[in-house]
Amino acid sequence: MKRTRKLFVSMLLMLALMLPSISYANQADEQSINIGQYAADMQPGWNLGNTFDAVGADETAWGNPHVTQQFIEKLAEQGFKSIRIPVTFDQRMESTADYTIDEAFLSRLDQAINWSLDERLYVMINVHHDSWIWLEAGMHENHDESLARYEAIWTQLAERYKDYPIKLMFESINEPRFHGSDTEKQTYLDELNSSFYNIVRNSGGNNDVRPLVLPTLDTGSEQVKIDALYHFIDELNDPNIIATVHYYGFWPFSVNIAGVTTFNEETKQDIISTFDRVHDKFVANDIPVVIGEFGLLGFDTDLNAVQQGEKLKFFEFMIHYAQQKQLTHMLWDNGQHFGRQSYQWSDQELFDMMKASWTSRSAVAETDSVFLKRGAAIADVEVKLQLNGNQFTALKLNDETLVAGEDYVLNNETLTLKASLLQQLTASNQLGTNAVLTASFNQGKDWKLFIITYDTPVLQSTTGTTEQFHIPLVYNGDKLATMEARYADGSNAGPQNWTPFKEFAYTFKPNYSNNTLTLTSNFFNELNDGEVKLKLHFWSGEKLDYTISKNGSQVTGTASNSGGNSGGNSGNNGNTGNSGNNGTANNGNTGGNDQPAGEDNNGNSGEQGNEQPNQAGNSYTDIASHWGYIGIYRATELGIVNGYKDGTFRPDQALNRAELATIVGRALKLPADGSSSTSFTDHAAIPAYAKPYVAQLNALQLINGYTDGTFRPAQNITRAELAVIIARALKLDGTAELSFADKSSIPAWAQNEIALLAELGIMTGKADGKFDPNRSTTRAEAMTVIIRVVDYLESASK
Repeated sequence: MKRTRKLFVSMLLMLALMLPSISYANQADEQSINIGQYAADMQPGWNLGNTFDAVGADETAWGNPHVTQQFIEKLAEQGFKSIRIPVTFDQRMESTADYTIDEAFLSRLDQAINWSLDERLYVMINVHHDSWIWLEAGMHENHDESLARYEAIWTQLAERYKDYPIKLMFESINEPRFHGSDTEKQTYLDELNSSFYNIVRNSGGNNDVRPLVLPTLDTGSEQVKIDALYHFIDELNDPNIIATVHYYGFWPFSVNIAGVTTFNEETKQDIISTFDRVHDKFVANDIPVVIGEFGLLGFDTDLNAVQQGEKLKFFEFMIHYAQQKQLTHMLWDNGQHFGRQSYQWSDQELFDMMKASWTSRSAVAETDSVFLKRGAAIADVEVKLQLNGNQFTALKLNDETLVAGEDYVLNNETLTLKASLLQQLTASNQLGTNAVLTASFNQGKDWKLFIITYDTPVLQSTTGTTEQFHIPLVYNGDKLATMEARYADGSNAGPQNWTPFKEFAYTFKPNYSNNTLTLTSNFFNELNDGEVKLKLHFWSGEKLDYTISKNGSQVTGTASNSGGNSGGNSGNNGNTGNSGNNGTANNGNTGGNDQPAGEDNNGNSGEQGNEQPNQAGNSYTDIASHWGYIGIYRATELGIVNGYKDGTFRPDQALNRAELATIVGRALKLPADGSSSTSFTDHAAIPAYAKPYVAQLNALQLINGYTDGTFRPAQNITRAELAVIIARALKLDGTAELSFADKSSIPAWAQNEIALLAELGIMTGKADGKFDPNRSTTRAEAMTVIIRVVDYLESASK
């Protein structure tokens, strides 16, 4: 049934928007609103999550920095048209009968609202985590006081913002849920929404026409919840009401559980059926809808819980279908996507896909990764495309356009990569990503194909505890898709025991650079003592079995290493996150690589913290024939570096930021017991052995953090970064010319430092004349460079 809309007339809002503003109070501008167009103009939207809604002393309580005007400006520059500002009032209001909200907090909220309006953003504020902190139980168990407290919040907010422009809207409550029966729960929501509506509409100013946003119970999209909200809104007979739901996808896909690792038909159909229900009940009856939050639930445990290509396909289709059904969408971002201080996207590929989807469809493919087993014969590989109405225009390798018919063949929506091309791309035989192909189309985002060489992953037996059980796992270029867990009798083991397939990152988490698979305490908390059979599924198609035995807090892991039947060429998914170059794990220098010149080698990338003392450098079991033996031995003798408890040095393992800080600190003879205090937001993640060195080097401005306030101790150090740190430590000045064959790939911020170090013979590059600035620095390379620095300083002092 179409609903009659009231008309309200005024021109003051137009005048207000034409003038610069410091405060939006006292700008009465009652006017007619086309609420459908209003909601459409909010598209797309973004959430300022974990900020004013954080439970704690202030907006930084959950790890995000203070909101700044510059951040709001940068956000608007990304193309967003609306911002949802979640607000929690619980700890910011008095407990007395008038429930006065803290004025300083409201003033900060004023700033964020005003800055957003200055950027011509539509702004939504709400009552957020109060929904579960005190309203969920309170409406059922302490009804009158809870209702009075809720009404006090909206009475104060309505009065404070009544003269603000109507581009500021109010949302009654976030994700409302209550104790009691289903009927009681809906009654409580209707009661809150009714109080909210009456308070705002009777408060004067622009509030008599201000758009109001009302949620379904739980902001769910089940038909019964949609119907209940529709009937409530219909009874109001108010033209300026917007309905809201939240959408985080088909749950098994959203968190990567139950073996739902791909954007399959069931996941796609969940989007279709959900958005169809919402559209048919609300939009078709002239009630606009805002998806107030959307994303993937797995993001809260790991941004790569869902494989990258599958993630991109989900967002491409979800945004497309939401817009097709005239649903405004607002991305949930609690600080994990758009950097609050860096103003950079943590996953640029994901944002690029979302942004492209705002205006067009993008072509996608069944996979973003082609796995080729090392040593197996290479054949043509078919990759099925989904053009989504687009036209294929080119396939490129870096800036080179590949030749149709020679390098690839396109037949309808099947892209065949020729064996000759794949052989060329993987000629180095190096494990991991060897090349990235880019398929371009007439519109929308490009689609990347990662060409990956892999070998069967290798598990090792180990012992540990249930706190964090680290299984040694050499990935050999492969990527983990999912893990099964069963007891010896075949029954499902661990959390969510309705399925043998466990939740990615919540119960198990691969670390490709560290060559480990961690079983988390969450997994063991719901695991019985005894034997458990694990089956690891990799994106290449490989499967490995592993057995763990739990006895109280003690765990023993036993490897069978019976995998290895994947068939060679695989067009499966495997690239996790933004980079494909993080899965290599060949132990040592593989045949066919260039021989090292100077400090260089062609070993593996990896990170390793918590190194253990092994002071006898000449007793390392894995460096006798290694090119970096002398530098490793000398660095050990000088106390600059240690080996591991198992007697190894692991020369081809990459160095992370915490380890480098420790090594540089020791080389500079900084005190190991010096100050360990830093201002980095991830200070707790810095290993104890590295903290004093990180703190002192940061104070000396020799090693810095990132613009988002983090240090990222486990992140690998690139060769360019190493050069800058060494040059700073040496206080090198002057300029020099780069002569490396790949100088165009050297970042501008490192060019002079690399040139100066090359002049001094401290970092000389590879035998092929390249510097390879973006490759991770191995432990052997770092030791060679450090010893050259020691020698340089000794000669300079003579």
